[in-house]
Amino acid sequence: MEYYSSYKQSFTPRNADPDILNRIIKLKDGHDISPNVFSFLSSLIAGYKKYGGITKKQYEAFCDIEADYLCKKSTDNVGWHERYDASKKELMHICALYYCANPPYYGDLAHRVLYDKNFVPSERQYKRLTQNKYAQKVLHSHFSESRFKVNDYVSFRKNNPYKIDNKENIFIIIQIAPEPVTTAAKGTKKYKILSINNVDLHVVEERWLKNAPKNKIT
Repeated sequence: MEYYSSYKQSFTPRNADPDILNRIIKLKDGHDISPNVFSFLSSLIAGYKKYGGITKKQYEAFCDIEADYLCKKSTDNVGWHERYDASKKELMHICALYYCANPPYYGDLAHRVLYDKNFVPSERQYKRLTQNKYAQKVLHSHFSESRFKVNDYVSFRKNNPYKIDNKENIFIIIQIAPEPVTTAAKGTKKYKILSINNVDLHVVEERWLKNAPKNKIT
């Protein structure tokens, strides 16, 4: 009894400014937002009404999203929209594919890059998505020279994570980069490979392959 009587429920301070609720509703209803952001804003609205406000962390998260959606040309560096060329768009697209495959980080920004044809990111958004350490690894793998070529014979390394039952362990490369890079590590360019008996097709990462032993190739 003493334990329960001495226990005090922790109090979580919340911001009850009605203007915050209005801003959340305005962003939710007035913009073409991603499903993840829609769900997050809906939960904020429900939480605000239930608890009489939102927490500091919730407010900070909302402010980040709001800034991304409401950023204007005047807040960008001079000439950014002119400098956002095809090359930068390609980098954004590559990184967006990676982050959509690895939620939740940058999920909303990645969604907008891939599905909103009219979306032009700010320079800040561009740097956030393409210049972090994970994005840099993805870009390095994407643009690196392929270790194997089409029609090369390859085998799986012993420590590969793929549970592929193939006693011969001989495959032929039939396509390079059939899918985007989805792992932020070295050697993650993907290959489509075909088993030596022309039965099984697989998409695998470069780091798990090696040249097939010449004495096994007939």
